[in-house]
Amino acid sequence: KWAHYTVLPRSGASSAPMWAEETPEREGERGAWAGTRILEFGAGAAGPIATRYFAEHGATVLRVESATRPDFLRVGAYADMFDALNCGKRSVTLNLKHPDGHALAKRLVVEWADAVAENFAPRAMRGLALSYDDLAADKPDLVMISACLNGQTGPHRDYPGFGGQGAALSGFNYLTGWPDREPIGPFGTITDSLAPRFVATALAAALLHRRTTGNGVYVDVSQVECAAWSLSDWLLAYKRDGVIGERLGNGHPTALLHGVYPCAGADRWVAIACWTEQELASLWATVGSDGDLEAWTGERDALDVATQLQEAGVEAVPVQDFADVDVDPQVASRGHFIALEHPELGPGKYERNGFRVSGSPSGYDRSGPTLGQDNLWVLGDLLGLSPDEQGRLVADGVLS
Repeated sequence: KWAHYTVLPRSGASSAPMWAEETPEREGERGAWAGTRILEFGAGAAGPIATRYFAEHGATVLRVESATRPDFLRVGAYADMFDALNCGKRSVTLNLKHPDGHALAKRLVVEWADAVAENFAPRAMRGLALSYDDLAADKPDLVMISACLNGQTGPHRDYPGFGGQGAALSGFNYLTGWPDREPIGPFGTITDSLAPRFVATALAAALLHRRTTGNGVYVDVSQVECAAWSLSDWLLAYKRDGVIGERLGNGHPTALLHGVYPCAGADRWVAIACWTEQELASLWATVGSDGDLEAWTGERDALDVATQLQEAGVEAVPVQDFADVDVDPQVASRGHFIALEHPELGPGKYERNGFRVSGSPSGYDRSGPTLGQDNLWVLGDLLGLSPDEQGRLVADGVLS
């Protein structure tokens, strides 16, 4: 699955892209992935989060979308989420079921892209004749990564699903909740958060492999397997000692104290953990002789509690929401948020990822793209089509 890949020998095809210059929007910017071109097919969160790492660090990420079947995150209440997950990217609308739309997509793969990333169900790209085998026939040094719920092989490959199903199938739901209650599962779709980190890492490795060898790479990622690997501690405990992990609420099997405690204010909390006898002694010395931790935290501000306990050598952090993060001094000092203007949604703040690359600028040059925002750039600048030809494609419904 995610660790399985195929390396194809180079057969005379150049690994250099057809266009060597940067797109106009990225002139003068040299991030770690500057000059890398990624063509993205897919929808939702798991795929876009992975390619967003590359967009942040200078790559040109072009989403192939459909005006008749837009990404479900583009519509309704999810528009802000789509914008956040796709900042810095480009968008072209192509009807992949139209012969001309299909041909344009293949031209982008063969003549422009360094890599293709997709997170459709396994049958989708095969049905569109855009599978790895279809594309590598014309571009032997193609780098391509597929990321779906159960991967491209095995008896469960054709079962579609979202992160909620992935959390259940991988075991997260069983481990999340209180020991005397039914499993509740983690908040949000856990595989949509975990799998993109595997996808981005695997895609980076594949691109570097082609850069050094000239060979193409295909990587198949199962989101469920990524999530299961993330539960290695529990799996190893069962394999080694026959221990079946159980729901512990906010507890931890090896911590002397581990929990979330109420603080002053409405729905304000602090997380505290003690791993050694020394840390536990420091905690009680700070709290006082009566040892009523919950009463002590309940009278105090969460940040004040965390600061006081940290100074005493105890792990403690306030439980923060986005309003707290927006004014957090550490976040501000790292330039975590970038202020940008969206053509339709207006001004907004866009999160960077947590790591920085020394000597390499990173960030976003614009908000998430509107649907088909870069059609003219793709058809004209990248593919060299005349205005008359572009008009014909519009009239024929190719850009839909």
